[in-house]
Amino acid sequence: MNKNKEISNLANNELLLVMLELNKISEQHNTESNLNENIINHVLSIPGKQLRPSMTIISSKIWNEDVDYKVIKMATAVELLHIATLVHDDTVDFADTRRGEKTASNIWGPHIAVLVGDFLFATSAEYVCDTESIRLIKQFASTISDLAKGELKEIENSNNVDSKIEDYLDIIFKKTGSLFATSSMSGALLGGAKEKDINTLYSFGKNLGLGFQIFDDILDFEGDESQLGKPVGNDLKNGIMTYPSLLARDRNKNIKKDIEELFNLPKNKREDAVTYVVKEIKSSGFIDESISKASKIIEKAIEDLESVQKKNIFIDSLIDLAKFSMNRDK
Repeated sequence: MNKNKEISNLANNELLLVMLELNKISEQHNTESNLNENIINHVLSIPGKQLRPSMTIISSKIWNEDVDYKVIKMATAVELLHIATLVHDDTVDFADTRRGEKTASNIWGPHIAVLVGDFLFATSAEYVCDTESIRLIKQFASTISDLAKGELKEIENSNNVDSKIEDYLDIIFKKTGSLFATSSMSGALLGGAKEKDINTLYSFGKNLGLGFQIFDDILDFEGDESQLGKPVGNDLKNGIMTYPSLLARDRNKNIKKDIEELFNLPKNKREDAVTYVVKEIKSSGFIDESISKASKIIEKAIEDLESVQKKNIFIDSLIDLAKFSMNRDK
């Protein structure tokens, strides 16, 4: 059974309300815009996994099955924030496609894409304010700061074959783990959990996000382009060192040399070199070691959930989500 689908089913009614909120944003932009194309609609309508809003909703339901409007507002906020980061990431990376569809920067250019991302950031903040929780507003602001710092640090480390594993782990916390953590802890807080459990759900989200991102980076080596919605080897092509390539660099001098030579090439001439380096890393056993690392982190996320005294179908579904994250193909 697809565990991602299972968690969505438990939050299905609430996710529909989140989608209605996104549609309202799109429709409002449509009435205000003089353009023939609805830029906001294009960005908001590309189907995603809806993991983060699902986590907010389910984390709330652990303590209160009756979800109120504040949870919907928060779930909408985390989804908007996630989409905003994707728009900015695609612009910075000069990505042509996202989830099999053309990116905003590809269609309308980087200037408009950056403004679209800024609009979504600001709108997400408005939704958080609707929760009327100063703590969540501060947490959300901190998350936005982490996302920006993570992207900046990744750019600073790009095309650097000697970048550190510690920097990589900090980057993936800031770019992925921070929003996962905010998604789950905000649901627990709004659901009425005690302080200890709110902190535990934060730790769960953080560990799930870290493991999820390492698995995502692994898919960049052995995934399928038609499933991923982006080219395999895209990270290396963009000069980004992820866990498998960092391991390979530290353990194999020839691979380190190959990566260095790849990074010295102009980006538009890296295709063949990327294919070769990806093949070398896959055949050298570093993918399996990366899978082991990501699995151990996600096992910590499961341990977090198992430490919560509250036991019900909703906490079980988050455990299932964590287990499913170790066996995903996109």
